[in-house]
Amino acid sequence: MRRMIEVTALCAFAAIVPNVAAATTVTIHVDDARITLLAMQNPSLSRAQALAIAQLHGNQAALRKLREFKIPSSTEDFANALYACAHDTKPTAETEKAILLDLIKPKAPALLVLLQEIETNPQSFQQAIEARIALFTPADADIHLEGYVIAGGDGGGYSFGGTEFFLNIGFNDDLILARSTTTHELYHAVQGAFANDRKVKLDSPSSPAAQRCANVEQLFANLYEEGTAMFVEDVSLLPQSHSPAAARMQTDLDEGMAHIPTSKTLLEMSVISLNSVEAVSYDDLYDVGFLGHGVLYDIAYVMAKDIVESDGPQGLTVLLSKPPYNFVLRYAQLSAYGNDKEHPRLGPNTIAAATRLVYACK
Repeated sequence: MRRMIEVTALCAFAAIVPNVAAATTVTIHVDDARITLLAMQNPSLSRAQALAIAQLHGNQAALRKLREFKIPSSTEDFANALYACAHDTKPTAETEKAILLDLIKPKAPALLVLLQEIETNPQSFQQAIEARIALFTPADADIHLEGYVIAGGDGGGYSFGGTEFFLNIGFNDDLILARSTTTHELYHAVQGAFANDRKVKLDSPSSPAAQRCANVEQLFANLYEEGTAMFVEDVSLLPQSHSPAAARMQTDLDEGMAHIPTSKTLLEMSVISLNSVEAVSYDDLYDVGFLGHGVLYDIAYVMAKDIVESDGPQGLTVLLSKPPYNFVLRYAQLSAYGNDKEHPRLGPNTIAAATRLVYACK
């Protein structure tokens, strides 16, 4: 039987309908990580066993994410990397090395302890996540989310636009960091539940002009998704973590906040580039803006933070079901907008593009 942690976020709204409650439920599966961590320490692991472990749902998601990073790692690559790891040899192919199991193996015993800590400390993990997510989720939401803890692949956590999310424990090696990353990815999964509500219907979507408009809409979608998830994860927790990864994240955040004008300028340049007749590739833009030390995270986070400071958590909740250009326009409507460095004014092309999307780029 698969071991799982049940998290139920009950959102009461008895003030409206007495004795009635809706629920956003979260099931976090931990076995994929445990099985993988134990296997990489097993010198008797067979190739057939390694292949079976590579086919676990969470490990397949790690491979899917690598392919998004343009690294064509396969199930066989995962199995080969795991077999090599278990037998204290090095993987040979680049597509095997990219799964990073050899980096995780030295931490495997400690990660198994952390996995146990996650399971046995619901107040510090599941319930804390539940309380944070509930602040930014509609009270009448009725959503079921599936989370998987994994131990392999690149990236600390991710989702794919649906209601699943994945936490890579190899990069989140203490309870605080794991909680923060899980909250971030869980909010992406919440966003996924409302994805259809946020879509913009463009006229003649196959025309070059509409395609350029759609590219800008995608930019605003990523800006909204990452900025709000970064705020909801609660980066104020990072100083409580003892993980070197948390220290790096805190450094990135501090440097990002010190260079907000750079992030704002990249947003403006991105809008112009995506709107040009010879448009820049969206993948190239995403590499700069939202991967690694992605520069666009910084302005996106500031926008989300300022909206919550003005409107409260409900300011983000209402955006779940609105097209993402509303994230840009609501920020620009704040009374403090443009008054100081904490509320930077966006570029004119950014505002114009968001306004144009209101009218479906007609």
